Amino acid sequence: MSFAKTLEEFQELNVAYLFLMQRMLAEDREAAMFRLKLTAEIADLFESLSVREISWLAAQGQFIMRPCAENAQQLEAILRNKRETGLTETHLAMLMAATR
Repeated sequence: MSFAKTLEEFQELNVAYLFLMQRMLAEDREAAMFRLKLTAEIADLFESLSVREISWLAAQGQFIMRPCAENAQQLEAILRNKRETGLTETHLAMLMAATR
């Protein structure tokens, strides 16, 4: 895969993520801030971005989103748990809520 193709794919992902973020904030700000791990100031900024600003930000060759889970061992334990206890979704939600 060429470097130009990789940058193009980064841009596509970033644009989709930024528009999704704006939509989530418009629909339910508090839930979106919690799920996306955003502060009020960052939420305000992303809500106010114009299409031009989103396009510019998305095209900078940097990945805008990042994984929330910072503890690989805990995430791996949730993903690879062979016993289905019905609490997997709860455990994942707790892990994601605990990381910032």
